[in-house]
Amino acid sequence: MKPMNVPSFATQQEGYKVYQQFRGLDLSTDQTQIDDSRSPKMINMISDSGGYPEVRVGWRTIHTFSGGEGGTSETGDGNTGRPAGRDSRCVNSIYPFTLDGTRQMIVHVGTRLVRLVQNIQGTYDEITLLSGLNDQKSNGLYFGGDLWILTGKEFIRYDGINAKKVQDIAYVPTTSIACAPTGGGTAHEKVNLLTPLRKNTFVANGTAKEFIVDTKSIDSGSTVKAWLNDNEITSGISFDAASGKVTFAAAPAAPAAAGVANLVIQFAKTVNGAMDKINKCTIFTTFGVNTGSRVFLSGNADEPATEWYSGLNDPTYFPDQQFINVGTSSFAITNYLKYQGELLVIKEDNRQENTVWHHTAEIDANTGTAVFPLKEGVSGVGGCARFSMQVLRDDPLFLSPQGVYAPVLTYGVNQVERNMQCRSERINTELMKETGLKDAVSAVWKGYYLLAIDDHIWVADANQARSKGGYEWYYWEGMPVSAFGVESVNLYFGTKDGRLCRLNDDLVDEDGERLMEAYADDGKAINWEWRSKLDSFVSPTRNKTLLKRGNGVLLKSMTRAGCSLYLRTEKDPEGQFVETIETDRFNFWDIDFRRFSFSTTDTQQIIFKKKIKKFKFMQVILKGKALNESAGVYIVALHYALNDYAKKKRR
Repeated sequence: MKPMNVPSFATQQEGYKVYQQFRGLDLSTDQTQIDDSRSPKMINMISDSGGYPEVRVGWRTIHTFSGGEGGTSETGDGNTGRPAGRDSRCVNSIYPFTLDGTRQMIVHVGTRLVRLVQNIQGTYDEITLLSGLNDQKSNGLYFGGDLWILTGKEFIRYDGINAKKVQDIAYVPTTSIACAPTGGGTAHEKVNLLTPLRKNTFVANGTAKEFIVDTKSIDSGSTVKAWLNDNEITSGISFDAASGKVTFAAAPAAPAAAGVANLVIQFAKTVNGAMDKINKCTIFTTFGVNTGSRVFLSGNADEPATEWYSGLNDPTYFPDQQFINVGTSSFAITNYLKYQGELLVIKEDNRQENTVWHHTAEIDANTGTAVFPLKEGVSGVGGCARFSMQVLRDDPLFLSPQGVYAPVLTYGVNQVERNMQCRSERINTELMKETGLKDAVSAVWKGYYLLAIDDHIWVADANQARSKGGYEWYYWEGMPVSAFGVESVNLYFGTKDGRLCRLNDDLVDEDGERLMEAYADDGKAINWEWRSKLDSFVSPTRNKTLLKRGNGVLLKSMTRAGCSLYLRTEKDPEGQFVETIETDRFNFWDIDFRRFSFSTTDTQQIIFKKKIKKFKFMQVILKGKALNESAGVYIVALHYALNDYAKKKRR
């Protein structure tokens, strides 16, 4: 009798895998090894209010700057410092400014400082405030109601109406007081590095016509001014530059009260290179005794490890002896951060000295003046990008060659330690491949740290809980940022080709719901992608079959939302197309009859049928590239059957 093969009637072992509570990217390891909640590839997405990934909003150009001076440099321009190939309209920095309720935008574009004010037509009027400036990335801060800008060659103050170089309005110090006509007196204020001008006060005796200033010489060709009893003497003044002797045609009268200085002489005495110490700075911050009452400057390429600090509440006054050398001159200061009441000085990455230094602020008991003691901090991780420094919530961040770090204090038993903590562990493998790290620019906006390199942005999210691996990170493409500008919740950026742009999150309807035209990059579709982990379903050596029933995704509903669904196995890196999904929601203010929907729910569950046999790993891929369309993902569920063990492949 012929033997019969009896089939097995055992119940097939099935599994059900649910992915949810999604977070950010994880590029730190193989995509089969990451946490279920993270993605090995996510492009142009951001966390929503609950932390779930959704498509980021787009951006639009709000102004294109007129042609600058000199066009595009082909060989490099020694006058402006513009490198070869740099467009003369490159946006170097952006500063929102409000004066008497009128919003302005102050932009350093190419070699010009420009003011933009929106007109009644909704476009922007462009007014050039200054020209002939250094065409490099610049740095600015708000202090005393004014905007102060460093270009690397100029130090500028903008008061809401006029922009002037600070050297032209600098404070004139009184360096000696109560001098006799022959000189002497008492040393008073220090020389201001920003101006050659200085003043001496004298006690006139009614007979002396000649008065000798404390420098014993005066710049030839300069102008000398004088005031007697606060009234300017407008004529009859001459001086001898070599001896520093000022002569009056008529002897100034003696003071009413004996010994009181009643004559003020203002003169010029240039110290070569003094003004450049300040004008060539590129970095600044504020710091003081319990306040931000002084401005600290550094970033001068000629003195890369030196910082200068201003007089009290006066950025036009930088006394010549108020400077601090931070470590050796071999390694430059890259920028400042503030943390726990201290001013942190971040030096460039090196292995020879401390990379983080700490300033405290106190009043000297003997002199009654403010002093800023400097002490060494940690070493091993230093800065590499001058414009990467930001404080995200209470976390001081900077970019190093090893990733984004934060200098922090940790508390142990009877001990406080300073150390560095990496905030970008899950993206470092790709972040460190970037070739333009030193030119990165950054901003903090709505609880996000934006780090722009070339035409893409790495985004750290402080709205979600930070873990040992650092922040949850996202990756954006298609944003050609050369400089950021933040005004409250509004994000602006400039481009290398002379455009001022803003994020589209202001495009909302009467109910505050975002309009769908917000989801476009300057009129073009946003290409986005989200992937789950490449999952073995805890059985990497067993074959599986994806069953037709029980598979689905829970997606966010919006006025127009949709995506393409793919399933990828280890055999097919790009994945198999499954279907196109639409999760539109009815919106009275934005109706498209080509895709009309009566749905009013915030989410929609999509069940899909797709059978895939003999795979060991599977990944869900969602993609979109439609104009004015968004998407968001909440849950992915897969129903599968476990089959036989995989066989060894023959070579």
